[in-house]
Amino acid sequence: MIIVLKRHASETDIATISDLVCSLRYQPRIIRGVEQTVIACIGDELSNRSLEVLSSLPAVESVFPVQKKFKLVSREYHPNDSVVNVGGVLIGGGNIQIIAGPCAIESYDQLRAAVKDLTACGMKIIRAMPFKPRTSPYDFQGLKLDGVKIMRDVKAEFNVAMVAEVPGPAQIEMMRDVADMFQVGARNAQNYDLLEHLAHAGRPVLLKRGMASTVEEWLTAAEYLVVNGCPQVVLCERGLRSFDKATRNLLDLGAVAVARQLSHLPVVVDPSHAAGVRNLVPALARAGLAAGADGLLIEAHPDPVNAFSDAPQQLESASFGEFLKELEPWIELAKATRKRV
Repeated sequence: MIIVLKRHASETDIATISDLVCSLRYQPRIIRGVEQTVIACIGDELSNRSLEVLSSLPAVESVFPVQKKFKLVSREYHPNDSVVNVGGVLIGGGNIQIIAGPCAIESYDQLRAAVKDLTACGMKIIRAMPFKPRTSPYDFQGLKLDGVKIMRDVKAEFNVAMVAEVPGPAQIEMMRDVADMFQVGARNAQNYDLLEHLAHAGRPVLLKRGMASTVEEWLTAAEYLVVNGCPQVVLCERGLRSFDKATRNLLDLGAVAVARQLSHLPVVVDPSHAAGVRNLVPALARAGLAAGADGLLIEAHPDPVNAFSDAPQQLESASFGEFLKELEPWIELAKATRKRV
């Protein structure tokens, strides 16, 4: 349920109504606007008592239900675009960001070379993966603790924000000081125990869509993060499992548009995992921005042909500037479009 307070409701009114919401066994979440305050009431609307009784209070303008399973990530609760801060770099609300880096950390020299190339192109957020969950146990799984140390050393040299995937709760603490944003991979998109642990880690979260998740399941997974205290969430569309092998995954651009309509959270597109081959990445990147994405997540490697994982889809970091130059008109168009929304 959503309680809309009358303009200029006092702090006493807000506190009184919040206490009443608690007495009806809901959790009040307050969002203050310029002129009006809204209280989102979190709880089971079937078993709890109805909040509609509060509509008669002098400070209440209206009370209405949110018909979706995701409450706090919905635009009904928060009509304006949210902006996520990743180590001082903003995503959302007209801030278009490109996140780039290798599929996995393979060595100090490999990550340093990639970061040197990418920061020279103006990249402000680096994809840095010390842990690499794979479908097969025989595939390269990342350098793990050694990768975290490499990540820490390179970050200190280049002073750049980094996003890293967390495969489980046990890895959160060891990366807390070096990761500016935690990533939840497609395989963990509905690992609710992990989501709840990440919500308390004090870092923004990049939430990839599951390989076969509906948009509702994707947004409900984000709700686990937000309701447990992590409002800084970025959604990532990376493609769905499909019968067609022409691309690695089926990039669902419709889901990008739908997610932006239903939710205030920023949405980015991962064209690398969707394409599976590097020559398709530029086209899918342009399409993602045209569909309304707030940014892109792209794999770039100093020697992609010899990469330990996902070699066919990684761009060469030394030529990343050329890719960005070709993408620039779409980035500028995306910025202009967001300003008009």
